[in-house]
Amino acid sequence: MPIHLIGLGLGTIEYLTLGALKVAERMDELLLDTYTSWIHPDLMKYLEERFGEKLVKADRRMLEEGIEELVERAEEKEIGILVPGDPLIATTHISIVLEARRRGVPAYLTYGVSIISASASASGLQAYKFGRITTIPRDGVGVETCYRVVAENLEKGLHSLILLDTADGGLRIPDALKMLMRVEDELGYGIFSRESLVICLARIGSSEELRWAGRVSDALKLDYPPPPHLIIVPGELHFAEAEALKEILGADEDLIESYRPPRYERDRVRSYILKVERVLEEIRIMVGLEKVVDIIEIVKSYLEDSKKFLENGEVFNAVAAISYAEGLLDSLRNVGYVDFEWPRT
Repeated sequence: MPIHLIGLGLGTIEYLTLGALKVAERMDELLLDTYTSWIHPDLMKYLEERFGEKLVKADRRMLEEGIEELVERAEEKEIGILVPGDPLIATTHISIVLEARRRGVPAYLTYGVSIISASASASGLQAYKFGRITTIPRDGVGVETCYRVVAENLEKGLHSLILLDTADGGLRIPDALKMLMRVEDELGYGIFSRESLVICLARIGSSEELRWAGRVSDALKLDYPPPPHLIIVPGELHFAEAEALKEILGADEDLIESYRPPRYERDRVRSYILKVERVLEEIRIMVGLEKVVDIIEIVKSYLEDSKKFLENGEVFNAVAAISYAEGLLDSLRNVGYVDFEWPRT
């Protein structure tokens, strides 16, 4: 017998598809994932009334620790798992599919609308310009990792989707922003200052839906509906995206027109390039060896490579090339072949 993972969509009745209901109706057992995402009380009530005792609310233990037992039962019965969003967005559910395949149990998917795609539509940003997705739990563990993921995306000009925890009442946008601002104080990449641009989305797909774009300082004071909440940090804006943020999400025109996403690593590489250029202008050769001149030419080659890499968006390679140039210059100075001082800025 097969096991079915059935997507419930965005957690409201309106996004429950006919296909999902049709599959759920014929199941011998029906489990409801109650921990990976949010389910609106109205949808919960509808499912309870429609499926009665057949519907079993499943916690993390049942769906993670009990995978083997669950798949064993699917060898004898047709089992369905109702999953908020799209079934395989959460890693828990791919584990179920893999275990089923290992045991020769067919596994089928009924897709649902995911917040991953819906958030792009709700923001007015272009879906293909989003980078790596990140999350913040209620306790804030891993918030520095979230900050660094956003920084990496911004280096590439990409938008960042930050999912906020939905467990135990959920994490609210102001609390998440305060966590990120504390990391900003420590790392200083310029991503989450009070003047930074953020997009705030809450309860997407429900009648309480909120969509807003503006400064962090204003986002801290907004009146939000209850979670689930999420944050988007925009990368480079296409003119159509900029218009959407102004006209649809109400962002201040001056804020959008002046917006330039911070690119900490690019700025850092540029500062290294400027330092090497300054040194090459002022360097004093202390020993008249042909090899010294040859090494300085190699330094110049690394400098040009770094510039080209940076121009092409290859920041990692740009850092590597300029680091080689700096290393060669320091080595020449340490053995007394040249003399110079590194500029402070």
